Parts: sequence; C-alpha cells; structure tokens
Amino acid sequence: MSKIGGFFVCLLVIALDIAAGLCGLEAEIAQNKAKHLKMWIFECKSPSEQAFKLGAAAAGLLILAHIISSLLGGCMCLCSREDHQKSYANRQLTTGCFLLTW
Repeated sequence: MSKIGGFFVCLLVIALDIAAGLCGLEAEIAQNKAKHLKMWIFECKSPSEQAFKLGAAAAGLLILAHIISSLLGGCMCLCSREDHQKSYANRQLTTGCFLLTW
C-alpha cells in the first residue's frame, strides 16, 4: 500500500512542479507585454499586476511541492527511532542529509 501511496505523492509533486512552471511562463509573457517607460536616459518596464500574481502563484506551488516532498520523505526516515538505528548506513546518511537541508 505504501508503494502506491508513494507513487501518487510523486505524481502530485510532479503535477505541482509542472503547474508552477506554466504559471512562471505565463508570468513572463504577461511581463513582456507591459509597456516600456522611458525617462531621460533610464528605460524600464512598468510592473504588471497579472505577472506578479502569476509569479506569486508559481512560488506558492513550488513551496507546497517542497513541503509535501520533504515532510512525506522525512516521515519515512524519522517516524521510528528504533527502525532508524537498525537501518543500513546509507539510510542513516540519507536521513542526516535530509536534516541538513532544513
């Protein structure tokens, strides 16, 4: 059962990443449509509210995907201290690296 659950969690994280990428691309397109402002020698684009909202949505989706993958990946490593101490060195090293990322 846990293999099926892990598969669906991976699909969820991939879907969130794809949605965030699409939001980011749409934000870039919206910002490129904004008009140029030129004052003396300075030239810039006026900020686009739609681009800001799409960029914030993309960042939120990426944060959500990171939290889901970290929490569910970490729960397998950190739920049982006895299982962790009996586990192989590779798994203990993986758990240590996981904790260092936070």
